Amino acid sequence: MSKTSHLSPILLITVFLLVVGCSGPGEIHEWKPESIEFSLEGPLFEGPNTGQVLLPLDFSEFLGDDSEKKISAARLMSAQVHAGDSLGFQQVRSFVLSFASDNEDVAMQEAAFKNPLPSEVSSVALDVAATADLGELFAEDRVYVVLDVDLMEDFWDGNRAFLLDLRMETKFK
Repeated sequence: MSKTSHLSPILLITVFLLVVGCSGPGEIHEWKPESIEFSLEGPLFEGPNTGQVLLPLDFSEFLGDDSEKKISAARLMSAQVHAGDSLGFQQVRSFVLSFASDNEDVAMQEAAFKNPLPSEVSSVALDVAATADLGELFAEDRVYVVLDVDLMEDFWDGNRAFLLDLRMETKFK
């Protein structure tokens, strides 16, 4: 075995420690809002149909009484959509998950999608965009979760319902 083969693991560990050490101060917490309910009221038409929900930003379990801390970074780690009615994902082509705020200077951010949907499932994990930086949005007072449901055909018979589970990583300063 050559001497250079022993240097590779040491070099990798050193680079890892530098990256972790230089990530900046702040507390990182995992946050899991679950069963966020989206109700799309009919009639619904072929193509994208949008549901929007105000996301409750309750970080008291992490921050306790230190409510002056603000989010400096936020990242979506995973998103799972579940059927919220007896129709399941019938006639659903795809999902796109975005986040938005009331501040018009902060752009809406697409964070995950699934296209096409696997057949015969009642729950699907969305593909998370690795580059979606949600920190600026989550620094706002109000954050909305936006779920676009792309239907294959018009739906005239009532409403459609979906549930969303999120796993987020938030950093406070």
